[in-house]
Amino acid sequence: MPGALGLVLALSPLLTAASLLAAAEWRDRRRATALARQVRLTDALAAELGAVVAPVVRRPLAGPWRVEIRVPVSRPGLVSRIVAITEETLRELDVTRYALVLTPVRARRGEGRPPGSPASRACRTRPGWAPRGGPGRRPLRVA
Repeated sequence: MPGALGLVLALSPLLTAASLLAAAEWRDRRRATALARQVRLTDALAAELGAVVAPVVRRPLAGPWRVEIRVPVSRPGLVSRIVAITEETLRELDVTRYALVLTPVRARRGEGRPPGSPASRACRTRPGWAPRGGPGRRPLRVA
């Protein structure tokens, strides 16, 4: 019995190191799988719609895959197309259980309008308005 105890004590550092390496490899595989699915989904969305959204794909320890996308709520047609492409791509990747989290984002002033339209020019041509002087600075008032 003392020989077996001595053997276990002698091998315990090696077993600990091996188990930590196995856990790190498991974590890296999970991360690589999530990243590959995120890239595939981003490419599918960009191929069809252009660079309008950037999905984030995660796999929690317990539960389904989680796909988070910030979507422009002012464009419902675009949102429905984003959801359809996401479902199609995840089906191709054999993801059967997932949670799709859509976070609404308001469109900025003048966004989504043709460049020459009066609504898009309003923020640039308003009297007393000038572009910002840099990050975090207030708009300059022109007298």
